[in-house]
Amino acid sequence: MSGRPQLRTVVADTSALVSLAIPLADAAVDTDIAPDPLGFLLTSCDVSIPPEVVAELRDIAQYQDIHAIAASNVLAARNHYTVEDPYTRDDTPDTRPTFGLDDGETDEIVLANALDVDGFLTDEFGGTNFPLIHAVLHGPRIVPTPRLISDYARTGHMTCAEARTPITAISPHRSWDNSPYVSQFNQRLEE
Repeated sequence: MSGRPQLRTVVADTSALVSLAIPLADAAVDTDIAPDPLGFLLTSCDVSIPPEVVAELRDIAQYQDIHAIAASNVLAARNHYTVEDPYTRDDTPDTRPTFGLDDGETDEIVLANALDVDGFLTDEFGGTNFPLIHAVLHGPRIVPTPRLISDYARTGHMTCAEARTPITAISPHRSWDNSPYVSQFNQRLEE
């Protein structure tokens, strides 16, 4: 995307999946015209996640907020992604390594490296986890959620105006409103 090869295979983290599911979970968004970035991801890529992500989604789904609705929507789409335990493979360690990340992120990275996917989809684009993730990924490129949505517009899968809709819907729920990173993508979408 954006001059890079199209994503065909990804490992997605919990927060990215929840973020992509927010536009359809938000009652304020007109779902008849708003694009569905989660649906597009799940139908345009082979998406894999470790069991820990499923457990995290189930934990989130127990709450009574938009994140719970979004997590439930991801769980309901179970036929559109593969759940694979990275530690049952011959080409991975038998136990979880210590990367300084939470269990879900660690399992996602081990799985992404083992599957040699095109991208590692994450909401980590600030703070201390981004450099840690970058350091332990062996081949997949890091694809932060706002970039994925912006790239859908750049590659013609949706218009720039359509791409702004999910970013605008996601922003207040995921603390993206004041993010310089997200602001840069919004500016590109307005050009």
